[in-house]
Amino acid sequence: MKRLYIARHGAAQSAYEAGNDYARRLTRSGEETIRRVAEWLSTQEDWVVPERILTSADPRAARTAELMAEVWGVQPLSLSSQQSLYSGRPSDYLHALVHSLPDEVSCTMVVGHNPTVSELLADLLGTASGEYLMRKGDVACLCFDVPTEAPWDELYAAVGHLKCYVIASAL
Repeated sequence: MKRLYIARHGAAQSAYEAGNDYARRLTRSGEETIRRVAEWLSTQEDWVVPERILTSADPRAARTAELMAEVWGVQPLSLSSQQSLYSGRPSDYLHALVHSLPDEVSCTMVVGHNPTVSELLADLLGTASGEYLMRKGDVACLCFDVPTEAPWDELYAAVGHLKCYVIASAL
């Protein structure tokens, strides 16, 4: 079984404060929330640490991925920043997963932006776009009924099952 965590970056400064949208950084509150989410996930009975974390290359998403990796003890080399995830479509996220992960990786995480992460979640669950709205810091865990060693491109034909959904603001 393949497992995918989809995360939206934490709360960030405004584009005005940062000078532009791309340069936005997490706020102190955003960092604290991401740490709480990562710590809460790691206490769950069926928690599986992502072997790789793919993230948008912008500062707020990259920092979200870094903080989660720190909490979970994931090696920095397992982080992969991808420019295409900054303004990409759900298909760009799926393409990045399929083409950057070795088959033997069974659990990964992707960190990105709305509306794309919400649309990706809906697409992979086979539900209508707009059914899910991921808020800042939220994380969804999906499982796919494909063999652990199967190529990641089998996700194109698979429908995921929502294992858990973490509402960051509730923690």
